[in-house]
Amino acid sequence: QNSLFSLVGLVLFSFGLYLVKRSFMHKSWRTMTLVTTILLNVIDMPFSFLTIFGVVRNPYFYLGEAVLQGIPDAVNFVVSTFVIVEMADGGDEGVVYGLLTTTYNVGGPIAQAISNQVFGLFTPALSDPKNYVEDHYGFRRTVAWSFGLTYAMAFLSLLTLPLLPEQKAEAQERKRTWERRDCYAYATVVLVGAGLAYSCTFDLLAVFPATMCYRFVGGEGCDSDA
Repeated sequence: QNSLFSLVGLVLFSFGLYLVKRSFMHKSWRTMTLVTTILLNVIDMPFSFLTIFGVVRNPYFYLGEAVLQGIPDAVNFVVSTFVIVEMADGGDEGVVYGLLTTTYNVGGPIAQAISNQVFGLFTPALSDPKNYVEDHYGFRRTVAWSFGLTYAMAFLSLLTLPLLPEQKAEAQERKRTWERRDCYAYATVVLVGAGLAYSCTFDLLAVFPATMCYRFVGGEGCDSDA
């Protein structure tokens, strides 16, 4: 089932790439990011909440979410690629691509590490498998609150949209007119490096049985930590 829906999702993702090429090449990057971010979360909400509260417990229904998100995902992917292309100068394309893609990709692990710590404060515990088996209403509500917090943070991230160039012309203008300092490069490398170290440390601690119980990584507390 998962493989079938993933295949359909990839087909729609490819169609989304074609759609951007045909109709949205010169549209505002900010608008496309705004619309697709809202769409991705709004599409996810009914699938998640109807499953959480037991209204629909069908694997085909839940997996259908990935299919519907194919086109918005493709638009987001293209916008991020456009930014990389416009920011790179001749001769440093590899460095710019590596830095920007690393910065983009490190966001997921950092979010995972932070969410493990935040969701570890929720009760009943989201890390206890017994709660998922019992599936009582109080736990369903806790899971729903965790999803609600996730959606809220996704919408809150839209406040950073002014940092994204409107289109390639603005990206090129920023490169010509914005001040350049070595400290910006140092700060970027330090922040990305710290993010990588933080996410790797806490994600690994949350994986190993000997450390996943610690409260600061989202566990319920080890015997020595109680």
